[in-house]
Amino acid sequence: MAENENKQENVVVEDFKRTNAKKSKKKFRHRQQNPVLAFYEDNKQYLLLFGVIVVALAAILVSILALRIPVVPVCLIIVLEAGIAVCLHDVPIWLHGLVVLVQIIAGAICGKLVFMVLCALVYVVGILSLKFIRE
Repeated sequence: MAENENKQENVVVEDFKRTNAKKSKKKFRHRQQNPVLAFYEDNKQYLLLFGVIVVALAAILVSILALRIPVVPVCLIIVLEAGIAVCLHDVPIWLHGLVVLVQIIAGAICGKLVFMVLCALVYVVGILSLKFIRE
């Protein structure tokens, strides 16, 4: 019994401090005042993903319907563009410019300049969406 009486827990005042309630109230008030901004903040990554999908589908439809390029190569190249964007989203900005420039030059050489510009657009939108999701 004497051992239990000698063992006392040290209570630290920091354990009982309040959380910063003013920040949470201010954030909640801000959300009530502008529900569109609150919706954007909550679903930012999904909205950006939706934007990338819309741009990719637009590039696919324009390439198939207007440019008369077969479906399989178009879809394969668009998927490769998205994969390249995911792999290279951390590199410096000058390298992104170089990638876009090479794509446009390759399109000019092959005679499919409009298609490669659309692919470069998919690449740029993918890179920008990944940058915004990271922030």
